[in-house]
Amino acid sequence: MKKLSFIILIFLLLNQVSAQEIKVSPIFSIGTYPQFNTSIGYGIGFNPASTSKNKLGFAFSQSFNYFDYCYKYFSDAEGKKQYRDVNPKNQRLTFSVNYGFNILKRQKYDFLIRPKIGLNYFKVNETIVYTYENETESHSFSQNYWAKNKIGLGCILEYQRKVFADKLSLSFSTEPELVFYSKFGEMGGGDPYFIGLISFNLNVIFNLAKNKTVELNK
Repeated sequence: MKKLSFIILIFLLLNQVSAQEIKVSPIFSIGTYPQFNTSIGYGIGFNPASTSKNKLGFAFSQSFNYFDYCYKYFSDAEGKKQYRDVNPKNQRLTFSVNYGFNILKRQKYDFLIRPKIGLNYFKVNETIVYTYENETESHSFSQNYWAKNKIGLGCILEYQRKVFADKLSLSFSTEPELVFYSKFGEMGGGDPYFIGLISFNLNVIFNLAKNKTVELNK
């Protein structure tokens, strides 16, 4: 975690040095995998200075899943079905790069499509209570590990509107994404090959670019 904190610090320093826009946002996401089915968190991003109407972007996000869930599990070794109740304290860290195509640029608002690629780190920290079928006695165990370096591919659809003298904007974005979670051919694990995720973000965008002024000859 110390290395990760250092990376985040460098990321934020780069924001201050080279950013044209800084974006902060709360995040709500849902997914196809119970461990990260419903998550809330935050995101920080920046767009470097550019003369193009299209935008290169870098982002970091952290989201948390503390919502209990349950599922059925069949143990091949024991030949029994289990009913599991899970208390998760899971989280997801993502570093991503995107490139936004401004397909509807107006004076007060923009609509952008941003293909993106990200590197994901999943922290799984769960307490699991299970009961065998047709039995009343419960058992429990815990699991605590990182699933690291998971590639994600997605697309950001973003509507952005200027609200204060071109220096402050608000935007709403939705981000469908597919994460490659397990390697093909791995045996003995219950993790899926892919995780589907979709996030909904309300973004506050600060424009740090200096406005160019033009002097008119009288």
